[in-house]
Amino acid sequence: MSRAVVMDAILADSRLIADGFNSDSVLANFDGKQRPSDEMFMVLRWEADDTGLQGDDGTMQRGWRRIVIWVHMYREFSTDFVRIDNVLKILDDVLSNIVNVSGADGVTVTCIEPEGYSRDLRDDGYQTYCRSASYKVINRVT
Repeated sequence: MSRAVVMDAILADSRLIADGFNSDSVLANFDGKQRPSDEMFMVLRWEADDTGLQGDDGTMQRGWRRIVIWVHMYREFSTDFVRIDNVLKILDDVLSNIVNVSGADGVTVTCIEPEGYSRDLRDDGYQTYCRSASYKVINRVT
């Protein structure tokens, strides 16, 4: 499912590390009642698989899977969405440069294509400002 490649790439990026992101603030499918950080954090959500395309010969071609990454910033930390925008730009760079990378989970990411960003949002549950970025991921079992 390519989770390992994506997570490892995010956690290894020096720009994101400098912004304070680590294994405590980059989380997969987080749904806790309290935010995990008093500054910034990311939540990675893997969506349903695309079924792929079927050709005239009846063969199924590999589809893609969407990942949506939510970047949250605690309101008391900052009210400047530029901080979130900068993180999203770094994520685009990090993920777009993943080409044929094998992961520890036995899945190789063929490529990742950015799809776009959400609007500026406010999450009253976590008391954060947030935006999301969406990506198409093509992978294969290694």
